[in-house]
Amino acid sequence: MNLYDADPRAVVRFLPGDLLAVFAFVLAGTISHGSLTANRYAGVLLPFLVGWIVVAPFAGGYDERTMESTRAAVGYALASWLGADFVGQLLRETAYFPGNADPQFFLVALVFGGILLVVARFATLVVVDVRS
Repeated sequence: MNLYDADPRAVVRFLPGDLLAVFAFVLAGTISHGSLTANRYAGVLLPFLVGWIVVAPFAGGYDERTMESTRAAVGYALASWLGADFVGQLLRETAYFPGNADPQFFLVALVFGGILLVVARFATLVVVDVRS
């Protein structure tokens, strides 16, 4: 196994739904805080998007093992989200992005972002299995 071991089939299969989950997580949070503007949404989204794109391939989110079972697909997505959330929080602590690295928000993001990723992975598995 290489440090970066993404399987192109897993990227094609899961990346669109994973990104949709991250976009939806930030949208729901921004709406719930009553701060939905295009600039605010982009500013909150970008740290988590960067976190996902940087961490997921290295944490196994698109490893060939994600293609073997639902458990693997979901487990690696959750492991990837843990790292992506951490990176996103660190970026939010900088002056470049709105917000901060509040430990409570880290946990809220971990739970709700994780739930959305699990839903996205299950939906992707069902749609792909139905089409096969």
